[in-house]
Amino acid sequence: MTGADLHVGPDGVPLYLLTHWSRPEPPSSRWLAELPSRLLDARNRVVPFTGRDTELAEFRQWRDNDTGFAVRWLYGPGGQGKTRLADEVAAEAHALGWAVVTASAGSGPIHRPAERQDLGTDGVPGLLLIVDYADRWPLSHLLLLLGNRLLTHAEVPVRVLFLARTDAVWQGLTGSLDEHRMRMSSSLLEPLDGTGGARGRMFEAARSAFADRYGVDRGPAPGIGDLLGAPGFGLVLAVHMAALVSVDLDRPEEPLPADVAGLTLYLLDREQLHWANRYGRGGRLQPDLMRRVVFVATVCGTRSAVQAAESLAAALPEHVDTALAADDHAACYPPDTAGDRLQPLYPDRLAEDFVALTLSGHSSPYQAETWAGPLLGKLLARDARGVARPWLPHAMSTLAAAALRWDHLGAGHLYPLLRRDPALAVEAGGNSLVVLATADRVDLGLLTEIEPHLPKGRHLDLDLAALTVLRRLAEQRLAAAAGPRERGHVHVDLGYRLNVAGHREQARTEMAAAVSAYRQAVTDEGVTGADDDLAHAVMNLAHTELDVGDRTAALASAEEARELYRSLAAGDPREHEPDLAYTWSTLGTVLAALGRHEEAVAACAEAVVLYERLAAEDLDQYEGELAGALGNRGIWRHGVGDYEEALADVRRAAAIYRRRAADDPNAWLHEVAAVLVNEGMQLNGLRRFDEAAAVMIESVAAYRQLAKTRPDSFEHFLATALSNLSEPLSEIGRTNEALAASAEAVTIRRRLAGTRPAVFEPDLAVGLNNYAVDLLGAGRVDEAMAAVGEAVAIRRRLTAGDPVTYGEFLASSLNNLGQILRALGRAEEAADAYAEAGDRYRALAADRPAAHRPHLVAVLNGQARTLIELGQPGRAIAAAAEACEVSRVLDVAESLAESLATLAVAHRHAGRAAADEAGRIYERMPAEVRERPRVRQFIDELAVTE
Repeated sequence: MTGADLHVGPDGVPLYLLTHWSRPEPPSSRWLAELPSRLLDARNRVVPFTGRDTELAEFRQWRDNDTGFAVRWLYGPGGQGKTRLADEVAAEAHALGWAVVTASAGSGPIHRPAERQDLGTDGVPGLLLIVDYADRWPLSHLLLLLGNRLLTHAEVPVRVLFLARTDAVWQGLTGSLDEHRMRMSSSLLEPLDGTGGARGRMFEAARSAFADRYGVDRGPAPGIGDLLGAPGFGLVLAVHMAALVSVDLDRPEEPLPADVAGLTLYLLDREQLHWANRYGRGGRLQPDLMRRVVFVATVCGTRSAVQAAESLAAALPEHVDTALAADDHAACYPPDTAGDRLQPLYPDRLAEDFVALTLSGHSSPYQAETWAGPLLGKLLARDARGVARPWLPHAMSTLAAAALRWDHLGAGHLYPLLRRDPALAVEAGGNSLVVLATADRVDLGLLTEIEPHLPKGRHLDLDLAALTVLRRLAEQRLAAAAGPRERGHVHVDLGYRLNVAGHREQARTEMAAAVSAYRQAVTDEGVTGADDDLAHAVMNLAHTELDVGDRTAALASAEEARELYRSLAAGDPREHEPDLAYTWSTLGTVLAALGRHEEAVAACAEAVVLYERLAAEDLDQYEGELAGALGNRGIWRHGVGDYEEALADVRRAAAIYRRRAADDPNAWLHEVAAVLVNEGMQLNGLRRFDEAAAVMIESVAAYRQLAKTRPDSFEHFLATALSNLSEPLSEIGRTNEALAASAEAVTIRRRLAGTRPAVFEPDLAVGLNNYAVDLLGAGRVDEAMAAVGEAVAIRRRLTAGDPVTYGEFLASSLNNLGQILRALGRAEEAADAYAEAGDRYRALAADRPAAHRPHLVAVLNGQARTLIELGQPGRAIAAAAEACEVSRVLDVAESLAESLATLAVAHRHAGRAAADEAGRIYERMPAEVRERPRVRQFIDELAVTE
């Protein structure tokens, strides 16, 4: 396969396969007419596409509307005609010269096509990708698909059409998609109109097509108008079933069954008649055995020969050869790929009805089988090693969908089986669990038993399912709660799941409700000391408030949680000191977000002390938390300019994370990536740029790996890593790489800020600020001006609302603005920008001198040189002299050399000789310092000035 990525799972099997769409030659009429399922299978295209003119027009508009990347989720019940409509959309695009590709995935192995697939898009007007059964794909696989270079690197319009029964997965998917990169939409495929004759026209088209396949001439069907107007005939499949039965009846004048259920029973009987006739003509499988094999195939889905034999061993008597049985079934129901076995019955809705009717408990006039229930139990049971069967995802998808229409299947079979092993519902995958949890008559007791098996933290493929289960249970639990404390428990659990699934605002609402409920419980119960539940809820509320950007509220909550846990830890240190340590660390994060870095360092120091004591007693449990606290303290120490101490903290944390990642890389990759970003920041602050660049390149690579499968969680971190990387790359002369890194960071952050400006707009300003510097270094001054202008505008707005947090960031952008205005020859505006930046940095340096004096020196030198250009040497001398004084205190050779050179130039322009002191300071510098490139640059400038 060329022109596209190939994504494979841990077992080396492709997660999906991309192939060119085509319409193969239809099978012979004689073969098709043998079985109703063959005639009804949309893939055989027995019935020409009819109707849906409105929907086709909408898809043409969607296809041709713009030149970008558009994604549509088309959903509707099984049998609604999604596959037929998509096939027609594909055919029209193909006729116009578009490249049309299908993506297939399944629970069994995916086999490569025989011929090489060149999926390039050169010379075509557009690319259309069609994904059927999208609601059965793991969410992570859909995201990988949408990140495939076939789509992302195409220089033509790209359209992706997903087909599904519901939009539940779409709601989870959209939270992870970039609405700035792609245009997203969903549409429900509505039932066929029952009043305008659409059903009648479709019936006649289908009846004519089926009659042609049978080689018969059928007149008008009696009473068809009344039947088609009945409930259930909004489905395309139901109309086609009626047309097929009307042709298949032995006596054409015989009345049709009265409803869709009757048609289903007729067609299943007709299917079974073929099994009997086939056996009579020399087939190997008796009809009752064929029924068992079809049941297994429908439940388990297409399998390899080995897995087919394994599943059939549970269904067939010992004397029956499973391989021969699979071959005989394949002769009746040929698999799509040679070598596979157990092709399920199609269409899906007919197959689900067959499974439901074969199981006992229904009242339909269809013979249920006593073996079906026990066999279903065997198929869902784990193997001898306790491992779930490979066909579990397909089985659960089929059974959960069928249970929506057949109550007896859920209550009498599926739910009891899952109650014996509720973990299977989770292991089967999130999509089938969502269907299970949203069923009107689902066993809520079963959901309660499934809940403990849900992942505790983030899991992209299960987050939506976990939230769906908790939402369903929360309604019942809140109604049954005995008092405010029990209500608080429900709100905490639901708030946690909302937060994990990315619904931040809703999570905050639930956590606030939990806090309110626990406060009421404390009052009602007369609790005199600190309350554990309340402390926990207040801590969670602080996190959600920080997540939505309400830092002031987060600080109040974090401080309250600290006091509550202080009191609790005083009474029971073993139980509550871990909570207190975590609270101190969270408080440090909130304080730092508010710009109160020294207080943040002190808070993190408290956390470090507690975690060190806890780790000494239980290394496995608390060493990771210690590393987190050390990393945070390193960040905040960097913020106050304590770079050496910050580096020591971060490297200690890195050693812990690397050691743990050596044993379990997947579990600790994020922590390793984060600590590498942190380490790079410290090295950069110490001007060890080569080391900083190497470490940050490693961090970017790690975050790329994480963001590829979890963009919703890790794209933000990737942008931070890229933005940080650009600075050391620029310092060591790798200008193009620096510019590429900062440009990518801005692209990601602009996208994120578009969806959640309150959270991500500050980061966008950071990215724009760095990008402007890199553009200036590349000589793209006008673009640099646009970027820094946007950064200044954002930061002015943010500073007006929160000067403590954002004032220093505005100062940084003003300094960059001065540089770029000066490069554009707009010296007066540059001098004003430098002057405002200088005022801000003087105030900041008075509070945090180590962190902000270097910035003040840079601003003063820029201001002085700009004033020289404006012919104001007196003011320039004052600014350069101040820069020299601050540089002496800093004791940084490069800063002092630059300041002295600037002062000398200012003196020269004032008609004075450069100060002899510059030469004396140069002579006192150690030899290795004098030879640094930037020091030499400024010393050479001094010599020219003299």
